[in-house]
Order: sequence, then C-alpha cells, then structure tokens
Amino acid sequence: MNLEKWMEIDLGRLKDNVQALRSYFDVPIMAVIKQNAYGLGALAVGNFLEQQGIQFFAVTTVAEGAELRQGGIKSPILVFAPLYHDSKQLEQLWEYRLIPAVYSLEAAEILNEHAVKADRPIDVHLKIDSGMGRMGFTAEELLSAAQRLKELNGLVYKGVFTHYSNAFEKEMGYTAVQRENFLNVVAELENRGLAIPLKYSANSLAALKFPATHMDMVSIGSAFLGNSTVNSAVPLKRVYRCRVRVLQVRSLPKGSYVGYSNTYRTQQTTRAAVLPIGYTDGFGVQKKNDAFRFADYLREQYHLIKSFFRPDNMVSFEGKPLKVIGKTSLQLTVVDIGSLPVKPGDVVDVSLNPLFASARMERIYVGVAAAGADVGGVPASEIYAGVREAAVTGTTQKQD
Repeated sequence: MNLEKWMEIDLGRLKDNVQALRSYFDVPIMAVIKQNAYGLGALAVGNFLEQQGIQFFAVTTVAEGAELRQGGIKSPILVFAPLYHDSKQLEQLWEYRLIPAVYSLEAAEILNEHAVKADRPIDVHLKIDSGMGRMGFTAEELLSAAQRLKELNGLVYKGVFTHYSNAFEKEMGYTAVQRENFLNVVAELENRGLAIPLKYSANSLAALKFPATHMDMVSIGSAFLGNSTVNSAVPLKRVYRCRVRVLQVRSLPKGSYVGYSNTYRTQQTTRAAVLPIGYTDGFGVQKKNDAFRFADYLREQYHLIKSFFRPDNMVSFEGKPLKVIGKTSLQLTVVDIGSLPVKPGDVVDVSLNPLFASARMERIYVGVAAAGADVGGVPASEIYAGVREAAVTGTTQKQD
C-alpha cells in the first residue's frame, strides 16, 4: 500500500496515555470520542480504548453512538445531544442501547412517551446548565420540573452532569462557581426525592487541573490525543501525525512567482517541493477565533502579527523544517527544501489538526494493535475487520 497522504495514529502512544490517565484518577474515565474520536477514527480508537479497560463512552449524536455499537463497542454509550424530534433517532436509542442526555422537560416527556409505547424503560443522564449557557436545565428549570420527572416511569435516572465553560483559567475561578451551582442543584434534587447515583462534571482540562471537579467520574476526550499536558504528573504523548509524499521537486529561478495572487516571489534560485495536500484536506485550516471582547480581538491580532514574522513549523523532512512558500491551494502546497536531499516519493510530516483532516484521508494505525501485536501500518478499514498485517511503505518510523 503506497499512499500519497495519511493520518498516522500510534496506538502504542495512545496506550501510554490511557495508562497515565488511569493511574492519575481515582475515579472511572468516560472516554469522549465524539467527532470521529477527534479525527483519529472512532471505531479503531473506541475498540482500542475498550480493550485497555475503558468502560464508558460518550458521543454527541445518535448516529455516532450507533456507529460505535455496529463497530463492536459493548460498554455504555452516552449521547450528549440527541434530536428528540426525529423518530428514527428515538428508535435507535433503544435499538443500540444508548443512554440519552435529557436536557429539557420536553425531551424527558418525549422519551417517556416512547418508553411507554415500547414497554421498555431507558437509562438517562440529566444535563444541568450550571453557567455555560449552552444546553441543559438551569437550576430553576430543573427544580421546577423535578416532581414531573419523578412521575416519568419510563426513565431511569442513572447520571447527572454539567460542563465547564472556562476550565482554561489558571485558578478555578468561574469553574468553582459552576461546580457549586451544580452540586447545590443535585443536593436539592435529592432533598426532593430524586437521588441520582452518578455525578460528574470534569472534562479533560478541568480533570487534569482541578481535582475538586473529579466527583464520581471524569470525561476525557482531547487529553487522549496528547497535544499538550497541563499537569506534570500526567505525562501525555502526541499520538498522531500527518504524512505526505512529495509529488514533484523543482528548481525555480530567482524572481519566480509561487502560488495564487503572486504573493510570493523567490529571492534566489530555489529548490521547491510540491506536496499533494491543501485546504480540502484540512491543511492550513484553523478554528475561527471568536473575538466578542476587545481584549480578545487585540490578543488575536498580536498572534497574527507574531505568526507573520515567525511562522509555525508546518512542514518538516526528517525533523528539519521546510518553509511553505506562496498561498496554499485547494489540494497543493509548495515548500522551500533548500539543500535537503528531498526527492519525489519521499515522506514529509505536515502539521494538521486531525479534527480538520478530510474524512477521505486514510487513518493508519501503527504500534500496538488491538490484539497486542506490533503492526507496520494498518488502515482504519482493516484494523478491526480481522486484518492485522498490512505494510505501508515509509510509515513505520516511530515518532520522536
């Protein structure tokens, strides 16, 4: 198999991250593998995590939960945002034994009606909006609805949770406010006869920074990827990288324009490599910075100016940086290779957020496979279909 571009996921590193996280927490981990496991491949990553001892999963949509069940996941699966006005999604909650988050009284009523018709109660988790303003019951809404919720015999309340909006902060601050709001509402629910056994609130950042948020379970998602660590006691390793084969190597004369709009012109004879990757693959794509406050806008402008004078190292060959020249195109990018011995077919590493990586880009799994065997490189389509060995030329090097 000789791919032109792929996302490489090191299951050995993922295993190390799982062990580091499980060793740190005294409570169970719920693995949040929404959006195709943050771009790494939900089925491969989910099955691997389950085999590493993770026994609870969460996704955003019913379709994501159904995919995991069809792919072999046996552990409980929470769905954060079911669309309750879609009859097919309602049926799939029962068909695939999914646990829906109940975020309003209307949602609870719809679920209960379906449970009564099916003559089959369903486990649910209540979502409380403790101060993020996105989804869930506010304290007032939930306490007002408490008596009615108790009357809905088709629902079995197994969990209650919230989500922190500002766990990025250095000190708990607003996170502490949300935590107290959440615990106060849960305590009042218990006083009114609605006791729920599983209480949780911590996402990756909160769980790693603020132990007071751990409660009965922590929800870990992005931390599995190992992009960075905010807790020195939990050493995490980046588990992915994007790899691309060089399409063409050229020698451009001094004064040559490169790319659309003639924004770049060579100052000397330049050896350049053309890479078959661009915006359509997710290369150069970034999440929009929402600047609702003037301070945020100024901070964004500062980083833009800083990146202009000191661009991020987005492409490298054998650890040596390659400068992107000219505008990145839809499917092609040009880099200055200087005197490096780069030739067509060689593999370069490209900085690309897997969340933005095209779904058409193959995910290749290296390191420790699900069965515990080392593999040279296994495509996502094969790793859990009984195929354990598939060599991918040039993809077996371990990451630095």
